[in-house]
Amino acid sequence: MHKKTIIGRLKVLSRPTGKPQWAQAARAIVLMLLAGWIAKFLGMDNGIGAVMFTTLIATIMMDISLPLRKVIPLATIGFLMAILAFTSASLGLNNVPIFIFFTVIWSFFALSTYIFGESVGFFGFLIFSMYFVAVIMVNNKSTTPEWAIYTVLAFLVASLLLIPRIWNRKQEIRKMVAVGFIPQSSLKTVLATRQALSGITLQPVYYELFRLGSYITGYRGYGKLLLNRISAEYQDKFKEYLQVSDETSLQIAESIIKGEKQVNLDNLDEQLSGINQGVPESKDENLNAFIDFAYNIANILKKSAEFLTDKINGDKLKISASQTSLREVLKANFNLNNMYIRHALRFTLAMTIGLLLVHLTHDRDAIWVTMGILIIIKPDITSTINNMILRLFFNLLAIILAIILGFIFPHQILLWLAFIMLFFFRAFFPTYMGLSVMALTIFVVFIWPTGTVFENAIARIIDITLGAIIAFICAYAILPSRVSVDLPGQVAKTIKANQEYMNKVLINPEQYNHEKAVQGLNKYLLEENNLQASIKKLQDFFTDISEDILIYQDLAAANHKLSADISALATLLEKETITDFSLNNQAFNEALEKLEEIIEKGSSPVLKSLNTSSQVFRDKSYIMKNLGQYLDWIVSDIDLLQEIVNTAAEKNIFKKYRDLS
Repeated sequence: MHKKTIIGRLKVLSRPTGKPQWAQAARAIVLMLLAGWIAKFLGMDNGIGAVMFTTLIATIMMDISLPLRKVIPLATIGFLMAILAFTSASLGLNNVPIFIFFTVIWSFFALSTYIFGESVGFFGFLIFSMYFVAVIMVNNKSTTPEWAIYTVLAFLVASLLLIPRIWNRKQEIRKMVAVGFIPQSSLKTVLATRQALSGITLQPVYYELFRLGSYITGYRGYGKLLLNRISAEYQDKFKEYLQVSDETSLQIAESIIKGEKQVNLDNLDEQLSGINQGVPESKDENLNAFIDFAYNIANILKKSAEFLTDKINGDKLKISASQTSLREVLKANFNLNNMYIRHALRFTLAMTIGLLLVHLTHDRDAIWVTMGILIIIKPDITSTINNMILRLFFNLLAIILAIILGFIFPHQILLWLAFIMLFFFRAFFPTYMGLSVMALTIFVVFIWPTGTVFENAIARIIDITLGAIIAFICAYAILPSRVSVDLPGQVAKTIKANQEYMNKVLINPEQYNHEKAVQGLNKYLLEENNLQASIKKLQDFFTDISEDILIYQDLAAANHKLSADISALATLLEKETITDFSLNNQAFNEALEKLEEIIEKGSSPVLKSLNTSSQVFRDKSYIMKNLGQYLDWIVSDIDLLQEIVNTAAEKNIFKKYRDLS
């Protein structure tokens, strides 16, 4: 285990988080140009730039990977916020105190949305970006109502993106339902999809298929863990079975997406028969566990194939999500103990100073310095330093490339290249952030010259560097958030918080208390955020530990899935009157306490098979079946946690990473 060099950190920081979004980029550029042409045609010459860049941000909002039913409200909120952003910038144009007031409000409340989660925080960042564009673009040549009209035009053009999404809305849902059956899907991906689908009305068949797909994802990881434990003479046979089960799972995913009915299960049956005949009875627990696994995953795949062919009668269903009121979230998180609130305060001060300079001078250097602060400052010191390394490196590459292109091509060609770079910016945003920043820098250098390309390029790298320095000073000096990590200890804390949350939910219904359950959830979410930050710190600073990182990521994902299923059960308890029901938590608690002991004290792994036989269901109604389903999921989650902790203990990774500072 070695600390990463600057080059090593760059490799980690610049790694993609997804695929380039070529189609989204093409649509965004076409709509930008269309919006600009319409603005020109309508005589809005002063607002063409504002219309085009607002259209670009609006297309990002409307391309968010959520069901259409959730995208439309978000786009509506974005539209209203955009009007307010340009109105605020226009009202403060000739009055410094009003400008400062609006900038403080926009900076703080936009960034504080991160307390509601990363996806909501990203949306808040887009809202602030709208205000940033407004401050740069707004001038006295147009009135406040005219700036609002420019915004309306931009969103009207961007809303054309919703037409194909309306047309394909059923297929979008089917793609989300199928995600668990795609072999490349991680548990984290399935959980994110589940959150996206929460509250959306689904046909019973899609509800059941998504549930089974979640099981498949968990079992897939479990099978890979078991494969490494069985004797070498049987590994090839089981590898072949895993491959065939993945192929069958992918066929089911494709059938769901395309709306087809038939899936060929012959290869799966043949492989299962081969295991049954070719593997003798054994006292090897790992071998027997894999045989049980093979039958279980086959049963799930066959059940899924049956759902595709059989019509399931019944009312449409919704995937439940935990329901926490705005007041409760604010009460738990809106304080200086929350890293994101401290970040919002730092961000507000830095951006108010930067945008005030832009407001007073409208100097391009001031704009670029402020842009440097915007894209570099992060919630903690380590992340801010990492962002500095990433952004400065890719800006330097951008400047070098811009200078070379400037010597080769005439100015007219450079303008066309600038729009190609804008296309690359959108294609790489947000999955390739380094390349995205690089493309945006080249775009600005070409489209907004202040002399020769060389002079402009050098000025831009100086401005970005100044912005980086200011961002670092703010992160270090104003309520600094320093992350010191005991990674195994943090895993144990996260499991403990999950256990405490479970004990506030999995009790007899008449004893259930909403406020106590919410307190348990908030405590768990705090520990989960700390665990994610700890894993990221490990990724950023060390080499040759990729296998350990994968195990810790699996631990985080399994913990998250357990909390999500507990939350779903809590929602059911709150929505339905359930009295004829008794519950015994002892087996769950013993299993989780053992996991904490293994992690903290290095105890020998002892796996305990769980079941729901202690759960007594006298009522056989659909509500009871739903409740039983969630309990089955929780059992599956704890089993998966046991398997991952067992693997980690065998590799002795809990003895490492105790003091990462």
